[in-house]
Amino acid sequence: MNGGGEEKEAFVAGAAQMYEELRAWRKAHPQASFDEIAAQITQRRQVLMGDLLAMLAVQEGRGEFLEERACPSCGQTLHYKGDRLRKVLHPEGESELERSYHHCDQCGQGIFPPR
Repeated sequence: MNGGGEEKEAFVAGAAQMYEELRAWRKAHPQASFDEIAAQITQRRQVLMGDLLAMLAVQEGRGEFLEERACPSCGQTLHYKGDRLRKVLHPEGESELERSYHHCDQCGQGIFPPR
């Protein structure tokens, strides 16, 4: 997804949904402590930020190579092996990215290049 407009709409809709869920949760839990409220926010924020991370990570492409590149480990040629789904864990959230995967037949190194 490289269009920008659809991604922004999806993010804003997700943020609005998070807001509504948190307001409803708070109304249902009037005695909640500050830490309990923060825990609810953290859970939902991590989901939202994970989605944003995934959108931004593929903004400039999925890591396709126009020509074969050298392996960073041994210098031999990396070969494109197609797109693969990759889960990335980060303090801001978990993201699922579809990225191009490249493999070195010489040393076995596999990489998901940033672009």
